[in-house]
Amino acid sequence: MVDIISKRDGPRREDERARRMIQANQGAITQIADRLTQGAYSAGKRAKAAASNAPPPPDGKIFHDLTSGRAQTGTASGDIRVKVSVNNRVVAYDSGSGRQLHLLGEIRRQDDVRYFALASRENGFFSALPEDVTEAIGELDGQIIDDTCPESLLASEISERLGFQ
Repeated sequence: MVDIISKRDGPRREDERARRMIQANQGAITQIADRLTQGAYSAGKRAKAAASNAPPPPDGKIFHDLTSGRAQTGTASGDIRVKVSVNNRVVAYDSGSGRQLHLLGEIRRQDDVRYFALASRENGFFSALPEDVTEAIGELDGQIIDDTCPESLLASEISERLGFQ
C-alpha cells in the first residue's frame, strides 16, 4: 500500500481563518498597538505610506534618516566637554544634548602600562579625526596614564588644547 501526499495549491484553511480574523479586528489591533507604543505604531505606518509616495532619490541612492523616529534628547547647549568613559574611550560631547561630537581616542593597555591612543588610522581606527583636532592634540598620542598623569588631567589637557574651557 502506498500513500501519496501532495501539496495543495493555495493557503491552508487555518491560515485563511487567521487572516480573516485579523482583517475583521484590524481597528482593535491598531488601537491596542497605539496604546502600547503611545501612538508610534500609527505614526510609523503614516511615515511609511508617505515615504512610499515620495519620488525616488536621484541616481538610485537610498538615504536613511536615523533620527526621524525618535525624540531629540535635548538641545545643543554649546557646552562641549571631554571625558574618559567607563570603557576607556576618550570622547568630546555636548553636555546639553549628550551627543558625542568626536571620538578622540582611547586608553589602551600594553605590558601593564596604560597610554592614550589618538583616533587615527595608524592606531587602528576606521576614521581619523579632523585635521584641526589632530594638530591640536596630536602630541598627546602615546601619553602614559599613571599617577602623575591621571585620566582627569588628560581630559582637561585635551579640553584646553581644543579650546573647550
